[in-house]
Amino acid sequence: MPVFGMGDIAVPSNYALFIYTLIGIAIGFMSIGVTNATYWIEDIFEKLPVHWMWWPAIGGLFVGVIGYFAPHTLGVGYENITDVLSGNMPLKFLLSLCFLKFISWAIALGSGTSGGTLAPLLTIGGAAGALVGIGITYLSPTAGITIPLAALVGMSAMFAGASRALLTSIIFSLETTAQSNALLPILVACLAAYIISFLFMKHTIMTKKIERRGVKTPYSYESDILERLSVNQVLKTKGVVFSESNTIKEVQEWLDEKKGNKSNYLIVSDNDGTYKGLLNSKNLFRGEHDEEKPIGSITKHNQTYVGGNDTLRTAVEIMAKEDVDILPVVASDNMDVIGVLSYRDIISTYKRDIEDYEKKQPSISLRRHSFKILLKGKKLVSLLKRDGENN
Repeated sequence: MPVFGMGDIAVPSNYALFIYTLIGIAIGFMSIGVTNATYWIEDIFEKLPVHWMWWPAIGGLFVGVIGYFAPHTLGVGYENITDVLSGNMPLKFLLSLCFLKFISWAIALGSGTSGGTLAPLLTIGGAAGALVGIGITYLSPTAGITIPLAALVGMSAMFAGASRALLTSIIFSLETTAQSNALLPILVACLAAYIISFLFMKHTIMTKKIERRGVKTPYSYESDILERLSVNQVLKTKGVVFSESNTIKEVQEWLDEKKGNKSNYLIVSDNDGTYKGLLNSKNLFRGEHDEEKPIGSITKHNQTYVGGNDTLRTAVEIMAKEDVDILPVVASDNMDVIGVLSYRDIISTYKRDIEDYEKKQPSISLRRHSFKILLKGKKLVSLLKRDGENN
């Protein structure tokens, strides 16, 4: 038994599919307007000269006034979706659902009142699709489209455009209506709305609020190199390791001679190569220690190290927690120092991974390149016109 009951839908013609694609494009632009208008109303509430605790009350007042004149705009509204998909609702009812329902819902969300997005988007999109379908049928009765299918297309395209959940929109519409013949119209309309939303809107209605709170929401996903690579895969050389029996003076002289040593910490081991700890190089030049004392006497951080099989993320977390710029890499069986890992090694590896990824996965983002292509095309046309005039 489908959630939203509607009559059987016939297989649409190719021309009808083209019309449904145009409806998807129109609803895609509408989804952008719905998203931006909702957050525009939220900005208005934030500028009101009253305490924020009064915002829901003000929003509720507007919702109540609209609900008094249009009671069907109140509540979740699943029954409204069923009515719209029937294709038999009067024009006045569809107009009120499309516009008054949107205003009521947007004010409620903008005022901070708790509310959902799924049912309102489906209701608004379904009513808009039905209205567009009525208009097309009036202008071109032979177009081959039906009002119920136009409403279903508008409903699914609105959700696909506003949320950019393409597959979810398609599957949800099919499962809740059990209309297998609607697959192609829903597919082309949702895809059209998705592309329009992707091109002209940076964030979805779901992620825009998060972004406005300063949280980054990525639109592409890739594996984390810090989780993917182990320390052994990055480790190249053993590095400089001092013996705990070296005197402070000896290490000072070595550091003065090796001006290239930029690390703030030195790794100290015993004569057999077993890790003993880290030494802050600034402590060597404070003049408060006897220069003939061994550096083992002022060595600390003896629990700060990383294993060769640990991930780079583990190494970064240890560096951040202990505030060090290098880590000794020790053997798991005897704590012998087998290498030195610096933050420069990690950054260099991360940089190479980014470069490799960009080479293997060239950017095909329409959002970034479509307008560049359009501008280049305009420049080319102007150059051709100029050449024609000169000739």
